[in-house]
Amino acid sequence: MSEITLVVQLPKELEKQLRAHYDEMISNAVARVFEDKELYKPMVRMSGLSRWLDVSTTTIQKWTKEGMPTMVIDGVTLYDKRAVTRWLKQYER
Repeated sequence: MSEITLVVQLPKELEKQLRAHYDEMISNAVARVFEDKELYKPMVRMSGLSRWLDVSTTTIQKWTKEGMPTMVIDGVTLYDKRAVTRWLKQYER
């Protein structure tokens, strides 16, 4: 079976607009990856946990006082997402 090639000639202005559109799409996708990279970390700080759970940092502080698991290394408080998930499941109905 032979290969067929289709060539489309676009006006220069339309080609420029399409390139700009695709450049913007790629830039936005890359930006989202960098914004979301914290979502894939197994251990996060309070602000990352807050974003991951979509609750305020005040809520995280309250839950921490109520026994939500944390670990402190050199003065930095970290939250293990798996441990936090297990802790939250006790409130499942």
